[in-house]
Amino acid sequence: MPRIAYLGSAVPLDLERRMLGELSRDDVEVYEVDSDNAGRPARGSLSGADALVIEWGKADARTFDAAPQLRCVSMMAIGHDNIDDRAASRHGCWVTNVPDYCTYDVALHTLGLIVDLYKKITWFDRQVRDGVWDDMAGYDAPRPQGQTAGLVFFGSIAQALTPMLQAIGMNVMAYAPTKSTALLASHGVTKAQSLDELLQKSDVVSLHCPLVDATRDIICARTLRLMKPTAFFVNTSRGGCVVEEDLAQALTDGTIRAAAVDVKRDETNAKSPLVGLDRCIVTPHCAYHSSDSYTEMRTRALKNALQALDGEKPEDAVNELSLAG
Repeated sequence: MPRIAYLGSAVPLDLERRMLGELSRDDVEVYEVDSDNAGRPARGSLSGADALVIEWGKADARTFDAAPQLRCVSMMAIGHDNIDDRAASRHGCWVTNVPDYCTYDVALHTLGLIVDLYKKITWFDRQVRDGVWDDMAGYDAPRPQGQTAGLVFFGSIAQALTPMLQAIGMNVMAYAPTKSTALLASHGVTKAQSLDELLQKSDVVSLHCPLVDATRDIICARTLRLMKPTAFFVNTSRGGCVVEEDLAQALTDGTIRAAAVDVKRDETNAKSPLVGLDRCIVTPHCAYHSSDSYTEMRTRALKNALQALDGEKPEDAVNELSLAG
């Protein structure tokens, strides 16, 4: 019987078992495995697994060496930087993600954070909870209408966010090296010729980039100093794109006005230099989440694993087995 292991599942596997029944796939077993201290599947937990589905955790070369029979590692996410794709390919193992399942949800969350920063909703709520009733408390903030939102990269989430920003009267600029001026113009977006230009001209800077070598630590002390002292910063992409200590310092010394982040570098706990700062909103990597997106994510992750077990190339494969060797 083929077996699919689940690592870091936030909920029991009831949906998966129900789905297997609906697909008449009673020949497939799903089960949960624990992680080690590094977030990998615990030693020996994959000895009988043919596929691995990951909600929270990682798989590196050690994982594939310990479980050479794996035919698929299926991520319940868009990003897959926590999977060693090359090691998987060498072992003849597909790596899959779930692209676009939460595009609308993340765009909406990003808009919510931007509106929150302008209207100080979280700020005022904290004040009232502390017994302070003062409608003038906190930093001064203008209307977003007529201000410029600068988007770092212009993939599907940034494209979904753009009309939302335009609907509240914002101008949109994007730093998107791989996108043409004509394409951006078709969305009503101005093309920034460099990241520095975008940072200098934007009233809100919002990250929408994957975590790769070129974007790691892209927001640091140097780039933060380029931003307006009245600017807001938002990150709903990847925590590794930001040097958190530098952002915390910029918020503390007034280099920028305020920030809101949904991601951080270490998401195994709630600790971060950003947590507890008055001028920073932190949400727990939940931008993707709605009941609809969560169901779609889990459903598509299982389908990718089943396709691999059936000897097919999964619909959402991100690697090529031809890289093996």
